[in-house]
Amino acid sequence: MKQTKTFQKEKVKRNQKILIYGAAVYGEIALRGLEILGLKAECFVDREHAGETYFGLNIISPEELKNYRNAVVIIASLNYYGEILEYLKKLDMHEYYDMEEIMQLNFENSELTEYAWEEIAHFQKYKTMIENYKQDYFIINHCEIVVTEKCTLRCRDCANLMQHYERPENIDSQEIIQTFNRFLDVIDVLCELRILGGEPFIYKELDLLLAEFVQKGKIKKITIYTNATVLPDKNLLEILKNKKIAVHLSDYGLYSRKIQQLADLFDKNEVIFYVHRYEKWRDFGDLEKRNYSQDQLNKLFKTCVSGKCYTFYRGKFYLCPRAAHGERLGIFQNKVNEFIDFSEDDIDRNNKREELGNLLTNICSLTACDYCNGESVYSKEIDAAVQINK
Repeated sequence: MKQTKTFQKEKVKRNQKILIYGAAVYGEIALRGLEILGLKAECFVDREHAGETYFGLNIISPEELKNYRNAVVIIASLNYYGEILEYLKKLDMHEYYDMEEIMQLNFENSELTEYAWEEIAHFQKYKTMIENYKQDYFIINHCEIVVTEKCTLRCRDCANLMQHYERPENIDSQEIIQTFNRFLDVIDVLCELRILGGEPFIYKELDLLLAEFVQKGKIKKITIYTNATVLPDKNLLEILKNKKIAVHLSDYGLYSRKIQQLADLFDKNEVIFYVHRYEKWRDFGDLEKRNYSQDQLNKLFKTCVSGKCYTFYRGKFYLCPRAAHGERLGIFQNKVNEFIDFSEDDIDRNNKREELGNLLTNICSLTACDYCNGESVYSKEIDAAVQINK
């Protein structure tokens, strides 16, 4: 049962101020949604960006909410939904709402960033989170399983560092199944399981993985990310018809040479899919050590979208893909408290649950942060999918 009511225009009384709690992607969606409804926001609320502006509006600190006791507060976050909700309860705020109906508005004529369109496309993930949230639950909004390091493209600025693998490998399917099942045993709900590579459609055991995970009740949705260069074989196509599965076609223009074939194939076979055109990426930068101060590291991690881009790779759960692949490539060594290892046969569920709780709530920065520019709506944009010579 949801612990928040959904925001509706009728909820706002005359002259009542509207605050958006979260000055990032969901904050952008909330702001544009209010514009569609003919409403205006007073300001944003965000601890990390207090004192700054976002889309021309001031950002106040959460502590300043005491000056807005009678305001309407929209919780504009997925990753921090529970944290914000509990904070508002402690403040004894009475009018706070989720974004379920806002997310379903027609944004066709709105100027949204790529990140905002991406989250709207993943609305079901958001809905699953707010419907299942409990304070003592481990609800993971999404987790990415890396099935292969092999890719049909070689993008110069790949955030997951696939371009740096000289001898890329496939990950054994049974290893993935065994270790990921141990992870599932520790959590309560996984809103979305994402299957990534490299390029997952060249992974010959993908159908076996999907057949295993589509049966898991804790997994609410499965999305496969492909660069639209490879067609699925018959066995894979058959399981892709399952309504729990969707395919994300990343459209990189001429590089995604089979995107129309895939779209036609999926239409014909009633496979759920959507096409996302990528013209820009965020610039994560090279792999040189930055030597940030601890304050800089903490802020970069707190505001980084990829800091909550949970990655399951070779039996380990990481908070971001750059942490996983940077270690594998020998660029740096993660600290033991920066990941959870599920490769052992004998897993103590309670201990692992405690470890996971500490990882999700107590980490202020990662070793990987010092080798990265970070990723947020404030980050520099670069051209997507620029190729380097193979």
